Amino acid sequence: MKLIEVQAHGFKSFADKVTLKFDGGVVAIVGPNGSGKSNINDAIKWVLGESSYKALRGDNMEDVIFAGSETEKAMDTAEVTLTFDNSDRSVNIPHDIFTISRVLTRGKGSSYFINGKEALMKDIKEIAMQSGISKSSLAIISQGTISDVAEATPERRREFFEEAAGTSMYKTRKADAQRKLVKTEEALVHINSIANEMETQLKPLQRQAEKATVYLDKASQLKEVEIALLVHEMTEAKNTLKDIFETHGNSDEIIKDLDQRKQQKQAKVEAVSLHRVQLDTQINEYEKEIKRITDEMSDLKVRNEAANQRRELIKQGKLNVTSEEKIAENKAELNELNQTIGQLKSNKVAIEKHNDELGEKYTEIRLKLSEAKSKLDHHNDQKMRLSYNLQNLIETRDKRTNLTKGTKSIVENKHLFKGYRGTVSELLNVPEQYVKAVETVLTAALQNIVVDTPEVAVHAVEFLKKNHAGRATFIPLSSIKPRFMREDHLIVAQTQEGFLGILSDLIKVGREFDTLKKFLLGNILLAQNIDEANKLSKLLEKRYMVVTLDGDLIRVGGIISGGQVQEATNTFALDEKIKAIESSLPAIEQKINELTSIYEEYSLKSENISQTRIELSVQSAKLGQQIQDETRKFDSLRDEIESITNEKITLEENIDFTETITSISAKREQVEQLLTIKIKERQDVQADLNTHIKEKEEIEFEFKRVYAAREQYMKTQYNAENTIANAKERLSKEYELMFETAKELYYNPDIDYAGAKLVVDELRAEIKSLGHINIESIEQLKDVQSRYDDIIANQSELKNAKDTIEQAIAEMDKIIIERIRTTVNLVNTEFKYVFNKMFGGGMAEIRYTNPDDLLETGLDIIAQPPGKAIKNLKLFSGGEKALIAISLLFSIIKAKPLPLCILDEVEAALDEANVIRFAEFLHKLKVDTQFIVITHRQGTMERVDHLYGATMQNRGVTTFFSVELSKAKELVEQQ
Repeated sequence: MKLIEVQAHGFKSFADKVTLKFDGGVVAIVGPNGSGKSNINDAIKWVLGESSYKALRGDNMEDVIFAGSETEKAMDTAEVTLTFDNSDRSVNIPHDIFTISRVLTRGKGSSYFINGKEALMKDIKEIAMQSGISKSSLAIISQGTISDVAEATPERRREFFEEAAGTSMYKTRKADAQRKLVKTEEALVHINSIANEMETQLKPLQRQAEKATVYLDKASQLKEVEIALLVHEMTEAKNTLKDIFETHGNSDEIIKDLDQRKQQKQAKVEAVSLHRVQLDTQINEYEKEIKRITDEMSDLKVRNEAANQRRELIKQGKLNVTSEEKIAENKAELNELNQTIGQLKSNKVAIEKHNDELGEKYTEIRLKLSEAKSKLDHHNDQKMRLSYNLQNLIETRDKRTNLTKGTKSIVENKHLFKGYRGTVSELLNVPEQYVKAVETVLTAALQNIVVDTPEVAVHAVEFLKKNHAGRATFIPLSSIKPRFMREDHLIVAQTQEGFLGILSDLIKVGREFDTLKKFLLGNILLAQNIDEANKLSKLLEKRYMVVTLDGDLIRVGGIISGGQVQEATNTFALDEKIKAIESSLPAIEQKINELTSIYEEYSLKSENISQTRIELSVQSAKLGQQIQDETRKFDSLRDEIESITNEKITLEENIDFTETITSISAKREQVEQLLTIKIKERQDVQADLNTHIKEKEEIEFEFKRVYAAREQYMKTQYNAENTIANAKERLSKEYELMFETAKELYYNPDIDYAGAKLVVDELRAEIKSLGHINIESIEQLKDVQSRYDDIIANQSELKNAKDTIEQAIAEMDKIIIERIRTTVNLVNTEFKYVFNKMFGGGMAEIRYTNPDDLLETGLDIIAQPPGKAIKNLKLFSGGEKALIAISLLFSIIKAKPLPLCILDEVEAALDEANVIRFAEFLHKLKVDTQFIVITHRQGTMERVDHLYGATMQNRGVTTFFSVELSKAKELVEQQ
């Protein structure tokens, strides 16, 4: 490798750009003191990485930048570039020619470049070490430092040999390796500590994660079985409901019919029962009349016999006629009986009056019962019609809006989403005349689902994904802002006859949805027709969407769409009707419940009054019987008084009772015939009553049976509906599944329900026995295990790295030892020869300070010029020190040729004879080494291949030029 060119600008005294070219051999740079010739040496050292400003003869690094002169301004940048011939590939750069540069800018520091590309300082130093011309080698010897080579410490002197041996590069690499080794060992200690700590974390985490894994497995099994059970229960419940609807769908009509028949039969039984009571009363009266007549006949016979006997006794003079006292007693008793009969008749009249009043009340209640039944039937019919209409309206709306699968899924499961508000079409109240316009503008947005927050929307989207239930669009109220029309634009629009208003102002919503309304329609204008819309759009520079009452549309920018459209679906009107029906149904339900209570109350009152009237009729009949009995007694006493009186008359007048008895007997026969007729009629009425009672009991039995069956199936229906609702709620809340999805994934028609329930109980017990579960431990274990594995991998890498570094250091130690030994031996041989030549005799030798440690040993110089004793190098004269140092330098170059050597006035202290020897040696060594010599000695100038002169034509600014020897002498003499 050879130096081809040096370019410098702004470095020290090089205010003007300086270029020095070198063709090889020995080049000398001459000039008077202070001309800046040594700055070339500093420039080369600086480019090669010199970082000591003292070594560059400055107080700080920025001192190398041109500071200005009397004629030149100070510069802000110093730049030096070296160009090398690398055709022998001394340096590991794939170019025959390469450059290295260094640029220093005030306040910004240095930058390095290789072939014009920015590089690091270590890259530059690597090149210097590869070539053997680093700043620590003997390749660059500055002014006044040659004697330092001789006086250097053994350790410093070793560095010269290391540069020559090419081990400095290895030592640098070794130092780097040792630093890496220290860092690696520190990292290894640290990572071992972390690994130990993580091992203590892993064991409990592994136990927790193992338990959590078991739990998740059990929970997963439980989930599958529970969902399968829920699906089974829902399926069975749905089948049960289907069977109920098919089997008992007309039970209400049957119960209604049976109830009517029961009421009719009850009325018939009551009527026949009343007739029977009347017949019983008549029969009772006839029987009493017959008994009275019979008693009267017997009494007449007895009286007739007694009269005959009395007459006979009277005739015989054995009996007196004394009946006045008896008549008086009977009249007193007759008076008491008359009072009793009066009281009984009064009681009977009161009972009959009360019965008549109850009859009127019964009629009134039966009228109210009929009225309540009519109203109840009316409201039930109304409820049925409304429910039917509601279902039809919902089906019509769904068909018209054609809800997407996703929207329909969310609407059907809205109970799962706390912030669900409804679809846009449900929330907007649009008057009939604006329906076409709103539907044209919003189109698919009518199906958008309004929710409170974005979080609700995210939850709903996750639900749709999980259940493969389609897609839906959501409008979070908390995220939207109202849209407005500019005030000045609105004023302009209001001047147009065809402008009907801003669409958002023409529809109604709840106060909480005002922002939604303005977000959707706040900047959309409504026009009378397409012509007016077009004028309005142009007037407003096509900045707003304009829609007409017929649904024609002009978009922002002027795009027009319109024509004949299908009749507007008016989902808004449908929604309003649906809402109206849904809001009215609870009131109707409540009215039905009230009427049912009233109907049941009147039914109970009717039955109670009917029963009371029967009881009162019985009481009245009993009172009638008592009245008859007392009347009979009254009549008997009266007859007895009459009989006594008659007897007295008879006795006195001798009356015969035979005709009277015959007449009364005939009357009795007549009454007996009437009694026979009434008994027969009563038997017929009783048979009829028994038939009606039996039929009523049969109807009641059937009513109770059907009603009980209805109660049972309603209970079954209620249980089935509850089962469906509870299962649906559990599927939604616990598993976030729709029934259809759950059925598709988990339905098993052959499931052993009882066995599955046992499995659920067992799994629950097993899960409970696990105790506290840390679910996060699984992920924590993965995280810790991953980090632990990484740590172990890093630990292994560090161990391998440590082994590799130690092996590399050992290999470098071998190379360093071998190269130092070889170089010292070669240089020692050459040193003896060169020393002898330079001093004209004498002895010199290089010795190890520690032969047992060639890695660290220093190097001593033993020198004995001719005729002198061996002594410490410091005791030699300056010229002798310089000559010894030059001898060592030449010995090293002979043993290990350097590509370049820069010598700055190293021969200044030599006498003329030794200068000549010095110059001649340069010529011998120039075959393998390129020399740049900065000198003012004639002996040197006379023997170089090329001369450069340095001068300061302008004070403070160095200029170089090629010179002949004579001119060079003149330059030197100028000092």
